[in-house]
Amino acid sequence: MVIFSSLSSTTNATSPYFDVMDYGAVGDGKTDDSQAFLKAWNETCKAQSPDATMNIPAKTFLVNPAKFWGPCVPTRINIQVAGQIIANTDQSLYSNNYWLHFAYLGGLTLTGSGTIDGQGAGSWPERKGVAALQLFSITDLEINGLTHTNPQKAHISMTGCNGVNINNITISAPEDSPNTDGIDIGYSSHIQIQNSKIGTGDDCIAISTNCSFINITDVTCGPGHGISIGSLGNPVYGGYDTVSEIHVRSCDFIGKNTTGVRIKTWQGGHGEVRNITYEYNKFYDIARPIVIDQFYCPDNACQNNTGTSAVAISDVSYTNMGGTSSGDDPAISLRCGDKNSCNNIVLDNVHIKNSDSTKPASADCLNVKGISSHAMLLLQLKLIAVFVIVLNEDQLKY
Repeated sequence: MVIFSSLSSTTNATSPYFDVMDYGAVGDGKTDDSQAFLKAWNETCKAQSPDATMNIPAKTFLVNPAKFWGPCVPTRINIQVAGQIIANTDQSLYSNNYWLHFAYLGGLTLTGSGTIDGQGAGSWPERKGVAALQLFSITDLEINGLTHTNPQKAHISMTGCNGVNINNITISAPEDSPNTDGIDIGYSSHIQIQNSKIGTGDDCIAISTNCSFINITDVTCGPGHGISIGSLGNPVYGGYDTVSEIHVRSCDFIGKNTTGVRIKTWQGGHGEVRNITYEYNKFYDIARPIVIDQFYCPDNACQNNTGTSAVAISDVSYTNMGGTSSGDDPAISLRCGDKNSCNNIVLDNVHIKNSDSTKPASADCLNVKGISSHAMLLLQLKLIAVFVIVLNEDQLKY
């Protein structure tokens, strides 16, 4: 497991300090404060100092779509959020597909006890809208302490970022809010997410193509769709994706989660998923705690999902994990597309029982090569079939 050190967010006491109130912000939750935010950002960005701070005090600020782009003069910009930033609910304002958009920066800290509220409920019925906080091409990024709530789509979307520490944040949206992923990650590396709570209507964390070296530790996920790798290999978008070195450790998946840890790929795709570890994770009443699905087919619209190739999945381990599953779905479902697409899949000391004591837990396996030991699946996973294992009460040990 790769460990990354925390990034520093220390602000020099003599560094330039720019408060949005000094640039015309009202902070009554009704007045458009966008221009005040942008003026404060521009002054912060051009400050002749190694670091500079933009301050958002404890008021409520209505902010329309805004770009906070670099490059900037300071090597680190600190944005301190004590107040609440709320989005305009007028959908016509989002034609450029962003709300709060940070890009082209080296050294950015977003910290404080404040809230970023996307006010997205009005967009959910039509499944339209934008991610609340969009981060593009940023290195040395830290997000600490903030609360993110009710976006139109994803709470945080991260693309092309390197060297990221997300710590002690709270993400929340109703369990029936569509497409409200907690954290979406693509084309990014060296990411650490820790000590956070994520409850939403879709994936708590979704890792997509060209991602590597991501550590997720001590995260509570639920409600939601768990921590997902993928979907990958969609032929509509070229079909080639890679993900490697993803490590999920000591996370709790709580009730009303449809899945726990999941890898999902399309048929007909290419690329690879490798060196993935899941360890010391706990499941509490989760419908499908452990999933590899190489037949991913959202909305049953898979006209282009009929190829025989598959994204190669290898060196995936599930270690010292357990808890309870709910419903009749298999607690562990490992279903691969062909005889050579899933290799070295390891389950070691994995114990899951059904939360309904009158029902057994079950597992199914298709085209998987690997091994299970000291776990609920005490056999070599080399079957090209479906198998079911009934658990005894004393087998829940984690």
